[in-house]
Amino acid sequence: MPLTWMRRYGVLAILLLLIPLWAFAQGQIPLPQWPPFPNEPRARPPEHFSDQPRGLLEIINDWEDAVKVTVWSHHRERIGEWIIPAGQPAVFEMEGERIKVRPHYKIKVGDDWGWVDVGQVGEFQNGVWYIRVRDIWRATHGRRPGVPDWKQ
Repeated sequence: MPLTWMRRYGVLAILLLLIPLWAFAQGQIPLPQWPPFPNEPRARPPEHFSDQPRGLLEIINDWEDAVKVTVWSHHRERIGEWIIPAGQPAVFEMEGERIKVRPHYKIKVGDDWGWVDVGQVGEFQNGVWYIRVRDIWRATHGRRPGVPDWKQ
């Protein structure tokens, strides 16, 4: 009996050694980088955004309720969060200074769903990004079938 168990485990050990080698030979598993440096910081992608328009941010709340708007930089750093009263425009400030954004900065309305680029929903005029809350909502929530456009 012990000899049959040893044979089975021996075959299993050989298979465990040969299967990864076979996978490497097929080219489906990339060879690991040796020696691995897991604590090495990743290089940041090069800045390609310096030529894009940067301007002040003005949001127009065209809804009947107050809304919360959150803005992030292109490095996914949270810039701030603001509550905009119904029917009011808001110019965004942090620590007494008006913030400037680029078209790739992210913006969202409310607490759920995703965000959208400022450049996708905003209009850039005279150094200011103008955005309507309804446009942010449509971009992040999509069109709802069967609901008229004026209700979305």
